[in-house]
Amino acid sequence: MTRYYGWAGAILNVDLTVGKAEKEPLSPDFARKYLGGSGFNSARLFELVKPETDALSPNNVLMFGIGTLSGTMAPGSARLTVTAKSPLTDVFGDANMGGFWSTEVKFAGYDQLAFFGKADHPVYLWIDNDKVEIRDASHLWGMSTWDVARAIKEEIGDPFIEVVCIGPAGENLVRIANVMCPTKRAAGRSGMGAVMGSKNLKAIAVRGTTDIAIARPNEFLQACKQTIEMIIDSSPWYQMYRDYGTPGIIHTTAEIGMTAVRNWQKNVFPNWEAISGRALKRDFYRSMRACAACHIACGPFHTIKSGEFAGVYGEGPEYGLTQMGLICECDNLAAILKMNELYNQYGMDCVSANSILAWAMECYEKGILTKEDYGDDRPLQFGDYKSVIEIIPKIARREGFGNILAEGEKRAPKLVGRGSEKYMIHVKGQAPVVEDPRANKGFGLFYMTGTRGADHLKANILYALYILRDTDIGKEISTGDLGGMKGIGRPEGVGKKVMWGENTTQILDSLGICTRTTGSLDLLTKMVSSATGVDFTDKELLTIGERIFNIQKAFNARQGLTRKDDNYSTPRFEKDPVLDGPFKGNVLERDVLLDEYYTLRDWDMKTGLQTRKKLAELGLEHVADELAKVNAVK
Repeated sequence: MTRYYGWAGAILNVDLTVGKAEKEPLSPDFARKYLGGSGFNSARLFELVKPETDALSPNNVLMFGIGTLSGTMAPGSARLTVTAKSPLTDVFGDANMGGFWSTEVKFAGYDQLAFFGKADHPVYLWIDNDKVEIRDASHLWGMSTWDVARAIKEEIGDPFIEVVCIGPAGENLVRIANVMCPTKRAAGRSGMGAVMGSKNLKAIAVRGTTDIAIARPNEFLQACKQTIEMIIDSSPWYQMYRDYGTPGIIHTTAEIGMTAVRNWQKNVFPNWEAISGRALKRDFYRSMRACAACHIACGPFHTIKSGEFAGVYGEGPEYGLTQMGLICECDNLAAILKMNELYNQYGMDCVSANSILAWAMECYEKGILTKEDYGDDRPLQFGDYKSVIEIIPKIARREGFGNILAEGEKRAPKLVGRGSEKYMIHVKGQAPVVEDPRANKGFGLFYMTGTRGADHLKANILYALYILRDTDIGKEISTGDLGGMKGIGRPEGVGKKVMWGENTTQILDSLGICTRTTGSLDLLTKMVSSATGVDFTDKELLTIGERIFNIQKAFNARQGLTRKDDNYSTPRFEKDPVLDGPFKGNVLERDVLLDEYYTLRDWDMKTGLQTRKKLAELGLEHVADELAKVNAVK
């Protein structure tokens, strides 16, 4: 039997149709080739889920990939990735989440959980180290995410077990449903909660008590300590996250007119300070909370003690508050916290949800939607927070006009028709966050090239610049401004930054490391090498990141996606310049950005497809062979 260090050494495959769970040994070659987390999930998804698979059918496979370093003291190593074919986009789907659940799964002895088939009634999975049970969850069906977690802990008799679950949105197959780790941690994009609901899987509860063996403990400890010291001493964002969490980002983006306002019609929101991290801290914060193994603690816990929304409490919101505020023109912070509470309890992605709401608001403003379309529901209008708060439960329950919104970014406009499609902003069926692609060209490009659709997390250029800053690559792509504002409005060199941002992010998502707690590539390499006993090099890690991104791209190519799909649903960004603020007059140079990017990726520029040569270089010959069957490789 192979002795594992760092990795737990096993995958748990759960067939919900027959009600059976089997433990599979982790292949050492597979582990070295794909690391863990996102890498394990991406490779298996390509292998197991075929192009014709309906995302909400039993043939889809739902995977929870645990990071290589999760369960250790590596800083910020609490991340996990949830992956399946997306019911929102019909292509590659995944979502990343922090908290404590991933470490508990690792302590129970598993590097990945994979769910096949569909149970014939609601169930939840109970993992107690090697003891695995599929239990009835009929009594939990219909509960909010907060209530189901409490109920399972009471049922098992242990308040310290970790639970992930879905709320009513996932049960009702709302295409923007989350997987939640109450009260706030969310695998929040691509509709992974709907896939979980389609399998009648309400929750996964875990207790783990085994140890994670470290191959070279002293070396590992030293690398962890150096990483923490580096972040405290040199990270441009460390203090901001400690003070405000991700809502602190708005202090930069909104102030310089880089954000979408009123469904991308404007870029400046004069009252942005009212929904900033500073306002949250001043009026509502109680404490800052951390995920496992984190020294930053960027999770703001809040309560509202008086007024219209007295009694609202919870953790967050994250930077997604911009979607609830700026894009819908809402400057009532207490109302935004109420929206956050509802999204978390019902289990929905606030980024996609509020993007769809902003689309509906603009359609109502332009007379495309009328009061008759809403029936008994309150029409959605910019600045009207009450209409948003009223519609969120109806989306989750698929009631009234909420049933149309529950279909997500690309389907809801098709159901409405009447030219409404041009006002819904998405790429490949998923909406971006509010950084305007005309203002920040890096976001403009990686929204287009994201494998799960428009994406703000899978190619973060600023973190990549920080991680790579002492390497030859980092020196080549650096703007000399790790704070990130220099040159963001120009297209020159963006393709190279985005490519390395995407590759680097895949490394972090596979190791289970949070972007906010990463020191340098050299220290990442030292941590994973000393933890696992496998001597990786910096170059090898970067190649693994590129390999994982390419296998995700290949999944989409096999679905029929080409260059035409690396594009926005609207020509607004190319044809309509920014109207106000520091970026006034900017447009998005789509083809200039894509041409440079495809060239650097060594993909075919005309079609956007991968080349057999590039896939072979990455050890993905079998992927090239599969793509050749459907003429999706050059």
